[in-house]
Amino acid sequence: MLPVTCVSLNAFNKRMENITNLAAQYAHSLLKTQDRRQHWQLNSKPFLLKYLNGIAEKCKLKWKVGVNEILQNLESVYLVFDAEPSGIVEQSQFSLVQKMKVGGFLSYSQTRNGQIVVWINFPCIDGMSDEKTKAEMLETIEPEELTEENVNRYIEKFLHEMIQWENDARDEIGFVRHKH
Repeated sequence: MLPVTCVSLNAFNKRMENITNLAAQYAHSLLKTQDRRQHWQLNSKPFLLKYLNGIAEKCKLKWKVGVNEILQNLESVYLVFDAEPSGIVEQSQFSLVQKMKVGGFLSYSQTRNGQIVVWINFPCIDGMSDEKTKAEMLETIEPEELTEENVNRYIEKFLHEMIQWENDARDEIGFVRHKH
């Protein structure tokens, strides 16, 4: 049987080895986040802006490319449809109000650790629902995975979803309830 001090010393050494390994893993995670953020600024964001603008120019839809840079290292580049009349008009004795279709965008958004979340936000008819607009996350990727092939795949998925939104009656059937 080993003396108590040897067992305690072995347990202590194991714990210290574990703590040292975990500290090294944490330091590596911090460096990885820095690398991702640098890759986004130097490569991914400029690539997305150029590539998406090329798509928007080639495919003549009412859409544009935008950048959200309000929070550094939580930026996004997106392809968004312009707001436009929905064709739905609310009329009363005194007014006619054209309801606008807003939204519908594909976003490439940085996460807190520098990875990129690719997601879709669906359009909505302004003033027709109290619910938040539907969003769908497509994938979380590394910044270096933003290639022409992957971006094309996401744009195809986005357009497919927008076509379905326009063609399918997914909304509640009935009348808009007015709040009093």
